[in-house]
Amino acid sequence: MPVPSFPSSFNDEFPAGPDGQRAYVGLDVLRGLIAGVDQALEAHRQQRPSARRQGPVLIGVSPWLTDPELMRKLRELTCACIVITKQGRSKRDLEQLPELHELNAVTPGLPVEAFPDLIELAPHLDDEPVTVGPYDRVGELVIPTVRTLGFRRHASDSGYVPLMHAKLALLGDLWWHDEDALGYPADVIGFRARRLWVSSANFTLSSRASLEYGYWSADPALLEGMERFLLRLVAASEGLAGADEPAPQFLPVDYDDEALREVMAESEWEEDAEDE
Repeated sequence: MPVPSFPSSFNDEFPAGPDGQRAYVGLDVLRGLIAGVDQALEAHRQQRPSARRQGPVLIGVSPWLTDPELMRKLRELTCACIVITKQGRSKRDLEQLPELHELNAVTPGLPVEAFPDLIELAPHLDDEPVTVGPYDRVGELVIPTVRTLGFRRHASDSGYVPLMHAKLALLGDLWWHDEDALGYPADVIGFRARRLWVSSANFTLSSRASLEYGYWSADPALLEGMERFLLRLVAASEGLAGADEPAPQFLPVDYDDEALREVMAESEWEEDAEDE
């Protein structure tokens, strides 16, 4: 019996706004996401070598991630992080986990130091935030490429389980600078959003056979708002083997204010002593 399929007559591609972005409808709309990633990779290759441009980055969200081509593209990026809904424990779900674990093993993950919204995160200790003193460093955490969020559905569940159901991909690049915000010498990296992929299609191979839509946007307000949303998902995410209920792996650090005040007071005393 032949596999049912929609005709290709539904397929179309057209401009999405005045800034040169594209929209895709019909079958295989993931081709639009792949095309955007390829363009970012090619643009980076065509640039003059520069230590200040670190390369393309993708931050995304989708209920599932199984598309082989997209997973290969993630390996080519400078770094990436995609948050998916918690996978079930069925035979099919368990068969897909090794590929996700391998992707995490061979990709660099997302450095939180590039994102002010993430830079103070650290793995918690018994549900308590890590305490940071005056000589501790923050921002050294690297979050793996594939993360999970939400509730795990079991085969025996008869009720509704809310899904992390958005399908978005924010594409941008990492930059590097040798001065901090006050002009002092420092190694500083950051993220600059370039364009946003909005789609009805999951990041799965099977989505390519369904009628879907997807489009790119470079609207500044949309980029800013969706970056905040995606980083909140990353901050609340868990590993691939997370608990059945939401249990964020990271918490904002807790600063030891008393120790910080003591160090500042000692520094001021030493400065006063030098001036005498």
